[in-house]
Amino acid sequence: MKVKYQYHLILYFLLALSVMALAFVVFSYNVDINYNLKTKKTGLIMYNDIAYKAICNNTPYDSIPLPARVRVSILDTNYSVIYDNFNINQVGEKVLREEFDIAKKYGSSTLLRKANTIDAHFLFYVKKYPDFYLRTALECDEEILRNVRSEQRYIYLIAFLFILLAVIIFYVTRRLTKPINALNQFINIVNSPNRDFSKIKFPNDELGEVSKRIIETYQRYEETKLYKEQMSHNVAHELKTPVTAIRAYLETILNSPDMGRETFSKFVEKAYSQSMRLSSLISDVSTLNKLDEKSDSFKNEDVVISQCLKEVLNELGYKIEANNIEFVSLISTNLRLNGCYTLIYSLFKNLIDNSIEHGGKNITITLSAGINQIPGDGGYRIDFTYTDTGKGIPPENLPRIFERFYRIEEGRTRKTGGCGLGLAIVQNAILYHRGEVTVDNRPEGGVIFKFHLYSL
Repeated sequence: MKVKYQYHLILYFLLALSVMALAFVVFSYNVDINYNLKTKKTGLIMYNDIAYKAICNNTPYDSIPLPARVRVSILDTNYSVIYDNFNINQVGEKVLREEFDIAKKYGSSTLLRKANTIDAHFLFYVKKYPDFYLRTALECDEEILRNVRSEQRYIYLIAFLFILLAVIIFYVTRRLTKPINALNQFINIVNSPNRDFSKIKFPNDELGEVSKRIIETYQRYEETKLYKEQMSHNVAHELKTPVTAIRAYLETILNSPDMGRETFSKFVEKAYSQSMRLSSLISDVSTLNKLDEKSDSFKNEDVVISQCLKEVLNELGYKIEANNIEFVSLISTNLRLNGCYTLIYSLFKNLIDNSIEHGGKNITITLSAGINQIPGDGGYRIDFTYTDTGKGIPPENLPRIFERFYRIEEGRTRKTGGCGLGLAIVQNAILYHRGEVTVDNRPEGGVIFKFHLYSL
């Protein structure tokens, strides 16, 4: 199932915004935690200043005016305890604590840790004075401890969320640039000698579909360009023979003023014959070009098949009679379909012409047809079977029989005037009517064409 490119964008940005919103919530929560700790630290600094002023005023240590919940410790410069209101037994002992080392180095320090002598966590603030260290501390409740313990985890979470956001952005940009990368790959392949577009991968969205259609359009353009080049070369090659012949006959007539009437008529007939061949070639090429371009010049109408076939036989009657060919029509007079009369006429004419030119004399041509109803939409198609009892087609030539300018018998075809476009027109006329055609040799001799035409 293809998801619209617009929905991809909405999904990506909603996901990115969700991650950012979660990161903001976590960040705000940590700000609250830090604010609580900073409030306690501010109180400790204030208590530290009060205690220092009291000491400077020679106030007894146990009379320093501080709340009972505030722990006060005084240590000399060698870290020996001078006074501790929470643990008087520690007086005189040397205390090595991390907060004093930090204060010694930076002048003051703040540290949250579990007290060594009391089973409780305290937030300690130490300030170094010239002759002693003054430490104030407040016991932290369980909520603050939980918040502080989880603070590092929140930092990790924020880092993870930002990494996740970076990955999402990378993924989104990669998805967004996939069509561009595919088109860049397409351009590189176009400029390379090996034009294999099968390895180009497209995203399953609208941009991928557009990119794929661009490449498919280019491929069709290249195929059309190659076809037209081949067509131009083949047409020029085919035109050369009748034009050269007509020129030779006319030059002979012009350079022979004393030519007899009978000889003159003979050369004129030959020139006329070549001009007809030239006219037929131009007409066939024009028909094929119109089919390739899906020209609007082909108009659909109600075609009576038997009437169309009758007109074809009238045109080719002299050839059929000259080659002693029997034509058997098993077509109902009521058989009709909506299609292009011109193309159906060309289809039958070229099939019969092909049998006349290549099947040989004294053969029988049979054409039959039947209606095949299409379930559901009420439409129908006509299935045709065309056979002749001629020479047949060499098996190695069957796969190429519908190629333009392809000849089975090069020399004989040129002699009889064919240019290899008849069966190509047959195939394209059938394709125009959404049909298919197959050809094979009959076991008893000759060829059999099976094809169908849909009523348009």
